[in-house]
Amino acid sequence: MPDYAEGNPEGYLFPATYTITPQDTPASILRDMVDRWKQAAADLDLEAAAAEIGFEPHEIMTVAALVQAEGREPDMPKIARVVYNRLENPGTAGQAGFLQIDATVDYALGRPLTVGLTQEERENTQSPYNTFVNKGLPPGPIGNPGEAAISAALSPAQGDWYYYVTVNLRTGKTKFAETYEEFQQYVAELREYCDTKSDAC
Repeated sequence: MPDYAEGNPEGYLFPATYTITPQDTPASILRDMVDRWKQAAADLDLEAAAAEIGFEPHEIMTVAALVQAEGREPDMPKIARVVYNRLENPGTAGQAGFLQIDATVDYALGRPLTVGLTQEERENTQSPYNTFVNKGLPPGPIGNPGEAAISAALSPAQGDWYYYVTVNLRTGKTKFAETYEEFQQYVAELREYCDTKSDAC
C-alpha cells in the first residue's frame, strides 16, 4: 500500500472481480486487490491530480469512499461537489461546516449502510468518523471506492449544492439543493415516499 495509507487497508482494496484459485492465499488475494488499486491510481494519475486541486491523495481516497457509499455512479461528481462545498465554505447555505453524512455513522457503528439512522445515533455516536459531531473529513476512507468514485473525487461537478436527498430509494433518484429550504422540501418528498411505500424505508 502507499505510505499515506499508514498500514490501514481500508480504501485501498479495490472492488473488482478477481479470479481465485486453490493456490491463492489470503495474502495473495489482498495483494491482488492492492495492485488493482495501484493500477486505478496510476490510470487516474491520483497523486498529481490530487495536488492540482489542493488535497492529499489520502484525503481524495476518503472523499471517494464517502461518494461511493452515498450515491450511484451518475450522481457521484455532484455528491463530491457537495462534500467539497461543505469543506471549503463552512457556514454557507444554512449548514454549519459538518459533512453530516449518514454513512460515516453506520461505519462508526460497525454496520452496513442503513436507511433508518436515528437522530440520537447521529448526535451521540462517539467516533472520529462521525461527521455529524466532527467537522472536516473523517480520518480515512469508510470503504473501498471504485474508479468512478475516485474520478468523481478528483473531478467534481461544478455547482453550488450543499445538500442532497435520495427521494426514491428504489430508483436511487437523488435531488441536490443549494439552500436549506430547498433541502427541506426534498426531505419532505422522501418522507412521503416512505409513508406511501411502507416496505421501502
